[in-house]
Amino acid sequence: MKTRLLLTLAMCVSLFASVQAQEFRYGLSGGYNYHSTKGNMPKSGFHAGLKGEYAFREAAKGLYVDMGLMFSSYGWKSPYYYVMNENTYEYESTPYYLHIPIHLGYKLQVGKNVSLFLDAGPHFNVGLFGQMKQISSNLGEPEVVKTVSSNVFKDGTMPRFDWGVGFRAGVEIARQVQIAIGYDWGMTKTYQHNPDTKFRTFVASLTYYF
Repeated sequence: MKTRLLLTLAMCVSLFASVQAQEFRYGLSGGYNYHSTKGNMPKSGFHAGLKGEYAFREAAKGLYVDMGLMFSSYGWKSPYYYVMNENTYEYESTPYYLHIPIHLGYKLQVGKNVSLFLDAGPHFNVGLFGQMKQISSNLGEPEVVKTVSSNVFKDGTMPRFDWGVGFRAGVEIARQVQIAIGYDWGMTKTYQHNPDTKFRTFVASLTYYF
């Protein structure tokens, strides 16, 4: 009986120590998106929102899970299409998403207040709103801009849901500030009339943890 009691106490102490060693924190994050798709011209965008981090041991080093809830702008611009009468047409899309990354990462402490980190994993996008415009022009005449879709998700021009994988690498300073760069590969086509519209996005971000 005494042995079982001691064993139970030892397990409780071990579990408590494990929970104490773990750490969850949250903060604000924002940054720059440089977005492109195959066969189209890239566009710049932004992201901003909340980030959370669950450290399995401590925030400054070791394994962690990184997650986010970001308002993100994407987009692409088609090359010029030439038609009769020397008119040119191009299409420009600017969709906005709720971007949800879930990454597993590792931190290496390289100084008293400095750590390097690398994480990778899937992300999920939920389309919120966005427009598609047609820009037509003729030599010597002003451009004519026409909205061909006022909400690309509502009318089915672009799927509302997509997903992909990505990574982030960077430096953490004083356990509160993170500077990171990364890249995301979309896994689904995002324009119904073109199968080569999987998102490719370079990301640079700044995060502050409370």
